[in-house]
Amino acid sequence: MDLLHKCVLVLLLVLSVTTSTYSQTQFDFTKAVNRSQHDQFLKDSLITGSLKVPLSTATEKEWQKAFWAMELMLYKSKETSLKLSEAWRMANQLSEGFQKSLLEVSYTIDPGTFIRPATQLLHNTLSPAVFIRAAEYIWLTDKTQSTKRMIHRLMRQKFKDANFIGFNLLQKRLNEPVQQRPSLKALFDSSFLPGQTIIYSLQRSNRDYPGLVLIRKPNGQFARNSDGSFFHTSQLARSVTNYPFYITNGNTPQGLFRWAAFDSSTNNYIGPTTTLQLLMPYESTPTVFLPNNSTSEKMWTEEIYANLLPASWRSYNGLYESFWAGAIGRSEIIMHGTTINPIYYKEKKYFPQTPSLGCLCSYEAWDKNGRLTNSHQEQIVTALKTIGSLNGYVVVVNLDDKNKAVELNEVMHLLR
Repeated sequence: MDLLHKCVLVLLLVLSVTTSTYSQTQFDFTKAVNRSQHDQFLKDSLITGSLKVPLSTATEKEWQKAFWAMELMLYKSKETSLKLSEAWRMANQLSEGFQKSLLEVSYTIDPGTFIRPATQLLHNTLSPAVFIRAAEYIWLTDKTQSTKRMIHRLMRQKFKDANFIGFNLLQKRLNEPVQQRPSLKALFDSSFLPGQTIIYSLQRSNRDYPGLVLIRKPNGQFARNSDGSFFHTSQLARSVTNYPFYITNGNTPQGLFRWAAFDSSTNNYIGPTTTLQLLMPYESTPTVFLPNNSTSEKMWTEEIYANLLPASWRSYNGLYESFWAGAIGRSEIIMHGTTINPIYYKEKKYFPQTPSLGCLCSYEAWDKNGRLTNSHQEQIVTALKTIGSLNGYVVVVNLDDKNKAVELNEVMHLLR
């Protein structure tokens, strides 16, 4: 078979795989009737039903179920606002887990409303995890110097001997000026992680705006579509909470992730589309994380991670977020599709895409019969399988603070 016929065969295979996958993939959870029933269950049972239970140490987990559903749906009503106020009045008497859930739902759907009780909790808590969440809740809408001084003073007084990474990261967020991003050229160059497949997830610092996915093949060239154009698709790196990267359920950290394998999920909200399993530093050993198992080191150091980066990026704090997120204990950040009902987010800038709990979430569309009609996640998976890649790296990086989705023309000069 000559080269031309081989190319045509490969193209037909790719097109047939994509077409047949879309036409054959059906998921009952996404059927219109099931979505409607699930929405009603979330509202009636998890939110209204759980919040009817009188709040106490014995029933606080029921209220936490409601908080989770409120976050998922971005659900807010007069009744839920009253219940949040009640929860805040009792917050100091309840568990650390409840306080974290209350801070998270308040950060997600009611920023700025509960500054006073959050400040009281900041003063009273002995939990580092609660403290940083309370500080971030206050800092979200009150970035005054007096607030910064208060947070620093309380950290020194209450936790002066605590060796908690979260405090260092909170201090950096309060104090450090925004760094100028190095040139992307070094990240796109074939000398960066040579011989590895690299998936680039290019984002905005405001994660309300979708990012862009590109794929660099092991030979250093960028993957192309069948018509010769560069492969690209959109992707959301926003958590529904919009928490900063170092807090569980926060936005996807910038930095390096090891793409370890393809997989599938049993989570109804992720759905049946093939996922990419990602690892951060500390979630795996350096031996697993580094190319070709090129070290025998068992323990992570910042130097080991830095040596993976281009020289011009080694002093750029943004690209160390995945390192510190792993160090503080975040895990299970993957790349996946979505079956979440996009109607929850119809007023948001990222609609019709859906946020996650910190993963890289790719747009998918499902018809009323539960059939998959469009999948950016499937496009990514197909592109990777077409070039024969089964593992590699993911680089997440914020380009700038523009209030618009990332577009291919912004980096086209680097691909050529």
